[in-house]
Amino acid sequence: MFFYPITDSLSLWPLSLADADELFALTEANRAYLRQWLPWLDTVKSADNTRHFIQSFLRQEAENQGFGAAICHHGAIAGIIGYNHLDGSNHVGTIGYWLGEAHQGQGLMTAACRALVDYGFTGLGLNRQVIACATENHRSRRIPERLGFRHEGTLRQAEWLYDRYVDHHLYGCLKQDWQP
Repeated sequence: MFFYPITDSLSLWPLSLADADELFALTEANRAYLRQWLPWLDTVKSADNTRHFIQSFLRQEAENQGFGAAICHHGAIAGIIGYNHLDGSNHVGTIGYWLGEAHQGQGLMTAACRALVDYGFTGLGLNRQVIACATENHRSRRIPERLGFRHEGTLRQAEWLYDRYVDHHLYGCLKQDWQP
């Protein structure tokens, strides 16, 4: 992954260990909000935990299995987006993302996701991209819907979220259907 400008104020940049403190501060400030949808928040208790998270993305990238990028808005990290999994044999990328609550409602995630999907098809040679969202996470679901992904089904009890299972809607987009 490389620096990817989207607008004058919005860009994607590769995660690095130098981002750990800022990313942890964003996570901490949004902990209660993000905990509704992200099962890993209780394991992130310090900037060191965030460094381990970034290192796992860096290992994935080194092995061509995925990568993470910071969503930078006006010079500050607003959230994360990336490929949680890249399947090189089948040319499939599985996208994950989250955005701090104060940064929502401005079109940032839609723009970031559009840029990543376009990069996946044109730069990585993917044929298919997938996004799975909790069925009750309406904001997250609107991203693939806005981008023209097709709802391909519902995965029942797809994820354990602290005290219950949640279903996921599965969205997919093929290169032949992509309209940036």
